[in-house]
Amino acid sequence: MSQSDKTNIETLRRLLCEAAGCDAKSPADFYTIMSFIESRTKESVGLTTVKRFWQYGGLISKPRQSTLNVMAQAIGYRGYDDFCEHYGDCSPSSNIVLGKGVKSADMKPGERLMLRWNPGREIEVEYLGNSTFRIVRSEGSKLQANDTFQAAYFALGHAAMLANVIHGDSSWPLYEIGQQGGLTLVRQLPSIGE
Repeated sequence: MSQSDKTNIETLRRLLCEAAGCDAKSPADFYTIMSFIESRTKESVGLTTVKRFWQYGGLISKPRQSTLNVMAQAIGYRGYDDFCEHYGDCSPSSNIVLGKGVKSADMKPGERLMLRWNPGREIEVEYLGNSTFRIVRSEGSKLQANDTFQAAYFALGHAAMLANVIHGDSSWPLYEIGQQGGLTLVRQLPSIGE
């Protein structure tokens, strides 16, 4: 197995753990992951297969392509190739964010953005000034219309960190969108009322 394959599989493990809400360190965690995969894909992956994927208890084998496909589908990708195409070599490191993006410092109050990320999440936001946005419309996200947050930059293909989120009667210091492959759409829209 190449170093790139090892890195991609390690990233897939990490994202699956985050999505399933466990650490993959105990037998109960592997049941949680197995149930999460089945609930998201309607495909069954055996407990031993899941343990092998994490090399738990010294179990080591190269995962089958069909297993990798199901695991990638569980976190919103069409399959493992789609996951790898999006992440490429996923080794954790620092990196300059390049590519298409929108800086809040370049926006004027009233301007809007549409943001989309996997799996099937979309929000339309209005810029209020001072790096603050209000959600106008939300589909498939925990974020709802009239929630507000602060953000400095939205980059296509990268996750976005939203700060000081006001969600109804709750507030969240940080909320990350696009964990599963980054933002898939960052589009400026006409101002409200235009």
